[in-house]
Amino acid sequence: MASEEWDDHDRSQKTIASDLAKNYLESCAPNAILISFGDNDTYPLWYAQEVEGIRKDVRVINSSLLGTDWYINQLRYKVNESDPIDVIWTAEQIEGTRRDAIKYNPKSAKIDPNQAMDLYTMMKDYAGSDDESKIEISNDDIVNTFPSKNVFIQVDSQLVYKNGTVNANDKIVNKVSFNINKNVIYKNDAAILNIIAANKWKRPIYFTSQFGELGFENYLRQDGLTYRLVPIDVRGTGTQANADWVKDKMLNKFSFSKAPKGSVYYDEENRRHLNGIRLAYAQAAISLVEQQRKQDAIKLLQKCDSMLGQDVHPYAMPSRFQQHNQYSMQMLLACYQADEVKLAEKISSLLKKDMEQQAAYYRSLPENKRDGIGKKQEIDTNESMLKAIIQYKEQSEMMKQLQKNQPAQNVAPTDTAKP
Repeated sequence: MASEEWDDHDRSQKTIASDLAKNYLESCAPNAILISFGDNDTYPLWYAQEVEGIRKDVRVINSSLLGTDWYINQLRYKVNESDPIDVIWTAEQIEGTRRDAIKYNPKSAKIDPNQAMDLYTMMKDYAGSDDESKIEISNDDIVNTFPSKNVFIQVDSQLVYKNGTVNANDKIVNKVSFNINKNVIYKNDAAILNIIAANKWKRPIYFTSQFGELGFENYLRQDGLTYRLVPIDVRGTGTQANADWVKDKMLNKFSFSKAPKGSVYYDEENRRHLNGIRLAYAQAAISLVEQQRKQDAIKLLQKCDSMLGQDVHPYAMPSRFQQHNQYSMQMLLACYQADEVKLAEKISSLLKKDMEQQAAYYRSLPENKRDGIGKKQEIDTNESMLKAIIQYKEQSEMMKQLQKNQPAQNVAPTDTAKP
């Protein structure tokens, strides 16, 4: 392996893990809480903080480990430069298997189950209670319950503007309302809800992905590679990305591999994370376009291309369920929306070539080899994306023509004499 295949196995210049960790941490505001998912997100974050000393003010919380009492109890203490975290329940209340699973029972409270309940009240006084009227007994085991799936978090408007949770021009909601669409809340999810409820907007709370398990995904705004919980419903508002913050972090703070282009081999797991970075840039660019900031969007797209271009991380290649090309399609869409035509043509050409080659391969297969569920999904997705490439370009050209032909609007001066 060393003498014949060194180019495929040399990892001396592969810094994707530490780069990814730094980018996550630099996406966070000071003294933030950052909730991660899985080993490949978490271990690099621990390394960056404990070995390289990067952003030790950020409290990294692994969501999987939140299912254990000892890990939740660690949150009660200051770690490095990160302040303690209130988790509502005492150590005794979560000891061992206690509250491993909390069951939905609308009868445990004398309220309409469709009526929204304050999240802190529900987690402290109902899910956190051992009152006989609020628990169930199953096989001699105590099962704690929660009475409502409809919950809200009250928003202190003065605080969120003052401490930078939102920007001065942001339109916020009075309550963050959401639906916990689960009949059972397990300990790790309950811990996340407790952290959010007890925090009361005092500290920034981030997630390493668009966490949609508990219902509050409409209030997660992109701050780079992370998603911050904010009292803003980002659906259809053009505020899916925090524009100035994203521009600064993704242009000036993010790290990428210093390896010479094309000199490092990235395996499938590496490519998955690189695709995540590419997607984050594409999503941020699309959001900036929606906020009438095309030039900033173009800067983001060009930065991503210069760091993760074709010779580092190909735009087009076969993958399971066409996931690799689907990420690049988002990059292509962002380019067309931002009018970055040159980069759009480059990505489009590469994607089209690969997809046509894949289509030819699929046609060459015997019919019985094309009917498997996974293979059929890949074939259908490939065909859909080939059509979308043409549609993206046509729509872009149509919009340009409409803008070109649109006459200048003459605004009549206001007659202040009229009532």
